Amino acid sequence: MQIETWEQLKSWLTELGALEPQTESPEMVKRLDLSDKALEQLPEAIGMLEGLVALNLSNNLLAELPESISKLTSLTTLNIRRNRFTELPASIGTLPLRSLNANGNRIDDASVLKQCRDLRVLDLSVNMLASLQGAIDPENELRVVNLSCNYFEEIGYLFEDLSATERLDLSGNMIRNIPETIGNMEGLVVLSLANNHIESIDDAFFDLPVEEVDLSSNEITTIHLRNLEDLETITLDFNPIEEITVAEDFAPYLESFSCDGCGLESFLPLKSTELKNLCYSSNELKEIPEWVSQYSQLHELDLDGNQIVDLPDSMANLTNLKILYIEDNPLNEHAKRVIDILHPEICDIKMKRGVTVERAQEGDLSQMAELLSELFAIEQDFEIDFEKQLAGITKLFHHEGKELLVARHEGKVVGMVTMQRLISSAEGDYIGQIEDLIVREDYRKMGIGSRLLNKMRAIAQELKYKRIQLAADAANENAQELYVRRGLYQTHLKVFHYKA
Repeated sequence: MQIETWEQLKSWLTELGALEPQTESPEMVKRLDLSDKALEQLPEAIGMLEGLVALNLSNNLLAELPESISKLTSLTTLNIRRNRFTELPASIGTLPLRSLNANGNRIDDASVLKQCRDLRVLDLSVNMLASLQGAIDPENELRVVNLSCNYFEEIGYLFEDLSATERLDLSGNMIRNIPETIGNMEGLVVLSLANNHIESIDDAFFDLPVEEVDLSSNEITTIHLRNLEDLETITLDFNPIEEITVAEDFAPYLESFSCDGCGLESFLPLKSTELKNLCYSSNELKEIPEWVSQYSQLHELDLDGNQIVDLPDSMANLTNLKILYIEDNPLNEHAKRVIDILHPEICDIKMKRGVTVERAQEGDLSQMAELLSELFAIEQDFEIDFEKQLAGITKLFHHEGKELLVARHEGKVVGMVTMQRLISSAEGDYIGQIEDLIVREDYRKMGIGSRLLNKMRAIAQELKYKRIQLAADAANENAQELYVRRGLYQTHLKVFHYKA
């Protein structure tokens, strides 16, 4: 269809369901949503919409924008996420953009950014960028920047160019150190550097005004925690920490501290009395210090998967504690009495006690198939068919190189996860493909999903798999958040199916 006039453009937009038929002129169009339309190109006539303020082109098949986009002189918000762009279009350089979302493309060239001096919010996550050197005007207005899941290694210049940025996400890259130039970020409030290869951190980092930091899933072996006087949340999960010290002046108002899976053998002497969330799961702790009672504001304490035998009587003074995760510890009777004094209903999995995570038995398969039906009701790409699900889980149960775990409560299967052994040409060895993670609806938000995933991760490590991987339904945000919290990160891959 050739689109040259307003009437032709209006007809096209109306057919797409993006415009009300009563719209009389192009000047009346202020916001336009063309997402999920399988568009491969836009007509040049789009430039008629000179009053357009916000344009959503996400989830299409676009690889370029028409030159006429430059005529949208009122456009401040542009969303081109999940398309096929390999570079940011030059035509956006003259626009007064304040917010640009280009997540999930194939972009390796973003040089036009230097012309986008009004941008305040920028999302270039899940692309193929290795550098932005020279692409950002030092006088920029950027305040929120997401560069996660790219290929950045050297980032010293970024901290100079983004000195006024308040929220910065560089997770899922190839960064090996935090350089001295990070000291330039005098307004930084939230910083994520999770899932990199960070080994060293410059002293300038500890003088930042940052309130939230995520350094999980890196290669940090030594860290001396100090200063960071505005810090409220820090996550150090899944680092191979050999030496960690805490200075007296470290984070006096800290509210959340997590070091899941770091191999720690003892509690850290955190001085903040504002702590509300404390996570030491999957470490090597053998005892809890008496002084834990100083954390009188503590709401959630995660001690799952350690070697704790006893608990101090002082824990009974944690009267604000609402959730205590302490499964997979060889607790003695005294420890159980302390828990009862605290309040038995807060212990592990909140209102449900006695949930176990164990390898599936053949007698569990029917219940597991029922759970799969519940899972496929959530995921858009699969159909519910109990007989097929039972046949599939039965074949998997008898298949070599498989692992099936269930969460069991009072004899019933209330959760499950599976893993299959695959060979990866990239890794040159075995990897684990995790699937079918589901928890019964009335047992959710009780830590069961985390325990299933933790147990399967431990099995993969015992089997010396080079990595574990899984796919998640794009609309299942709760599952995606769980995977990120458990140390997984989003890759550049997209999953394609062909039904033979």
